[in-house]
Amino acid sequence: MVLDLLRRFTPLLLLLGLWGPVYQSYALPKKFTKAKWFEIEHIQPNPLQCNKAMSNVNKYTKTCKPLNTFLHDSLEKVTATCKEKKTKCKNGQHNCHQSANPVSLTNCSLAGGKYPNCSYKDFPQTKFYIIACDPPKKTDPQYPLVPVHLDKVL
Repeated sequence: MVLDLLRRFTPLLLLLGLWGPVYQSYALPKKFTKAKWFEIEHIQPNPLQCNKAMSNVNKYTKTCKPLNTFLHDSLEKVTATCKEKKTKCKNGQHNCHQSANPVSLTNCSLAGGKYPNCSYKDFPQTKFYIIACDPPKKTDPQYPLVPVHLDKVL
């Protein structure tokens, strides 16, 4: 019932920027650090069609994620955003940082289907983004801070 409602209202949530509260229901797969999961979920230097790109995300959660954003930039460049001035995150924490420049990105919105046959609509854009950054774990790339959550697209 809840997933049916999410599927129906996902385009509206995308337009209104209300994705934050829904994000919580898609937990971090146990075998990944937050930074590695961020990379899988949100980094895609060479754009792929959403159906293909989302199959890589969904295989870990065994569900059709209703909405996801891929940043078309390298992990190194996105990680450099963690050096930008801190800004307040949607959840009130103060570990967010806004990109210095807009980037090409694709929002993928679930159009229908059930896992593993999820069907997505592609919404390519160029926008600024805000990410949350934390100190790296032992197996993460060893930068002072690494991205762990895509907080907002502006």
